[in-house]
Amino acid sequence: MAKAVNEVQIEGRNTVFDSLNSGLEVSGVKISANVLSDSRVKEIIKIANSKKIKVMTVRQEEIDRESESFGAQGVLAFMKLPEERTLEQIINSKRKVTILLLNHIDYEQNLGAIMRTAWAAGVDAIIASPNGVHEITSMVAKVSMGGAAYVPLIGMSLFQAIDTLKRNAIRVVGVEVGMGESLWDTELTGSVALVMGGESVGLSEPLIKACDSMLHIPMVSGIASLNVSVATALVMFEKNRQEQKKDPR
Repeated sequence: MAKAVNEVQIEGRNTVFDSLNSGLEVSGVKISANVLSDSRVKEIIKIANSKKIKVMTVRQEEIDRESESFGAQGVLAFMKLPEERTLEQIINSKRKVTILLLNHIDYEQNLGAIMRTAWAAGVDAIIASPNGVHEITSMVAKVSMGGAAYVPLIGMSLFQAIDTLKRNAIRVVGVEVGMGESLWDTELTGSVALVMGGESVGLSEPLIKACDSMLHIPMVSGIASLNVSVATALVMFEKNRQEQKKDPR
């Protein structure tokens, strides 16, 4: 059993368990013989068998050799990725869209956390600049806890993405420390694309100029910035709060 080109390897007992329970398409599971007595592993085997998903028992050395996140806990699985779509296709598929643009993400853990938040917040797609982490790896999938299977991730130039967004009359809002209006005073309802900076670098001057407007997250004086996944969560759920307030149904 090997990973197919349209699959990502997911690792860890809880991650595999959650994926099997979430309706994600899992094509196979590998389990180390060393962990068969674990209660969570027994549940994984039971669920996989009930869904007729192939389960292979292998030596721990095979798990260690194939693990990419170094946190497999004796369990690997293969999850099918969402069908690839272009940004244009995603925009045209819905009346109202929320797109997240990420500039220069350095760490897989942060991209995974952002994908988890994006899934929970109903984001339609994530555009990740090729100058940082922009693909779904085992670590990204593990941290996203299922988000990687639900939120399309497109690696492309943010400037190309912004051109596409503007051609489709979608407002582009940049998020940067000390710039523009406060998050709490910025209108975020309707179709919008939010541009977030990376961990070590914010938004470049050309990216800022390409945005229609800017906002910042108010913070106590002396704090330089928030972790990008935390900042993204704040902005995403403030948008959701505004949408809920506008239409509480």
